[in-house]
Amino acid sequence: MIDAFIICDFNNPLSMRYLELSLKSFEPVSDIVNITPVQCTTPDTLPIRFEKNQEPIPFYVAKDGVDYLHARFFGGTFCDHEIHNSIMHSQFVLIERIAKGEPIAIMEHDAALINEDSFRYMIDQYWGEVDIFMPGTCMEFYGLSQRYAEKFVELMYNFPYTDNRVSGPFGAMLHLETRKDLLDFDGYEVLCPTKGRADLDKICLSSHVMMGSNGAGYELIDPACKQYFFRSQGNTNVTKYKLDENIFETMKRIKEEDNHTSLNIDPSTGPTWSRDFVVIDD
Repeated sequence: MIDAFIICDFNNPLSMRYLELSLKSFEPVSDIVNITPVQCTTPDTLPIRFEKNQEPIPFYVAKDGVDYLHARFFGGTFCDHEIHNSIMHSQFVLIERIAKGEPIAIMEHDAALINEDSFRYMIDQYWGEVDIFMPGTCMEFYGLSQRYAEKFVELMYNFPYTDNRVSGPFGAMLHLETRKDLLDFDGYEVLCPTKGRADLDKICLSSHVMMGSNGAGYELIDPACKQYFFRSQGNTNVTKYKLDENIFETMKRIKEEDNHTSLNIDPSTGPTWSRDFVVIDD
């Protein structure tokens, strides 16, 4: 039996609606996954490690003001926005538990089980066997090996200043892959979504997260999980997804909103977000 912890906000009615849908969708696999809801970190409860005005100033922060940074938990160029910090911290406290030896799964409140057979297959074949276990379109349900979680925790406590803004756990995983000084073990394998190709909606086994995100790898499997999305109310994230916009268009829009001018993104290709969501006409 896998113990999974689903992150939600008990004080947010929209989060509770997502939670209800999610728990119901995972009922068919209750014989192999035990799900416990846990309260997320909010801007009001976020622990503060860095006060405002930390140097150097990240590239995406306007430099003409005095209070140019939020008080935050994660440093470097991990997004200083209090909501992104809170979302990451909610998952980080669970990742720390994995680093200390608990083989738990982490879920987001909008996780939707869409393929029971695929889910059971991936649990049977790869749970506990790979360093990153992501059977869905992103981070709605995932697990990490203890050794990988230890490196992830080390990175997040000492996040560097880089040329790229990182705003969530998947971005941190992509960055960690460049840190050979941290990710120094053999036999590294990940099970992750093929997010970069419009013609491929699969999960693949790969030796690199980036390969998986680009559709390279082997053992292509139908995704088991996606995310619920209320068409009228959207999600609770600060990033407002547009269902008809593709991943690269969203990246370009966010970077432009951050006043980051050195864009090297071709927004003409890639799957639209509608592929990653189970849309609810509410």
